[in-house]
Amino acid sequence: MSLRELVAAFYAWCYHSPALSILRDTKLGVPAVQTVHLIGITIVLGTAVTMNLRYLNLGYRDLDARSFLSSLWTWFRRGLLLTVVAGFVVFLPDPARYVENTSFRVKMAVLTVAILYQFTVFRRATRSIPTSGRTPKMIAIAAITLMLWFGVGWCGRAIAFIG
Repeated sequence: MSLRELVAAFYAWCYHSPALSILRDTKLGVPAVQTVHLIGITIVLGTAVTMNLRYLNLGYRDLDARSFLSSLWTWFRRGLLLTVVAGFVVFLPDPARYVENTSFRVKMAVLTVAILYQFTVFRRATRSIPTSGRTPKMIAIAAITLMLWFGVGWCGRAIAFIG
């Protein structure tokens, strides 16, 4: 079976699945799942901003960086899991529409880079935070992290408005 045939079979399954038709054919199915998706995004962005504030010594200085960031990483992972699972459920009822959408494809690319960057570069950087001050490298790491995560959100909004 070729890749094209596999994709066509996947699309057919999505469009004919009784469970997915509930999402697609009801007024509140997709909006309910999108609400869960947005809650996850809020957790991801909130923890990312908070981690970067602590990383740059701009906030939460009275809290131990290691334990504070460890708690935030836990919430970040939970939010990311919630976001990805709910996003996949939003995608399933009409995959062809999303795959054809340039903003969706850009969002998936930025999301992939953001996840890789977060769990490699940013994670490594936050394990050795100086007690005071900020270096240009720290500022660059924080700026890239925030640009990537907010970029994911902006691309998500563009799916509906730009295509």
